[in-house]
Amino acid sequence: MSNIDRIFPRWAASWGLLARSNALVRSQCKCCGIQQRVDASVQALRFGGAASPVDQLDKCSVVGCHGITYFMVARTYGRDWIAMLSRADLRDGLASAAPAANAVSLDLVRVGQPRG
Repeated sequence: MSNIDRIFPRWAASWGLLARSNALVRSQCKCCGIQQRVDASVQALRFGGAASPVDQLDKCSVVGCHGITYFMVARTYGRDWIAMLSRADLRDGLASAAPAANAVSLDLVRVGQPRG
């Protein structure tokens, strides 16, 4: 089978474009599964506005976890999240990664109900 280049949306080509388009960005740890919001403008300052989030990995910031996070983007709420991974070895690793975990999936917050 030949190598196939993955195509990512133009608005997600760099941290600067993600920041300007007000796109949503999350990180997800392969080890613990925790998802966290990511500020694209901070990432643009950190890595440079022209730097690409594709295949960019970072250390998990959860206390006690030594995993690696990858980035996901969505144009707006209600849209599918796009894993910003193009390399086959990184994408294949997702099959054995921890399932996504966040405040809703961990039942820490109630969706659509007032706090009480």
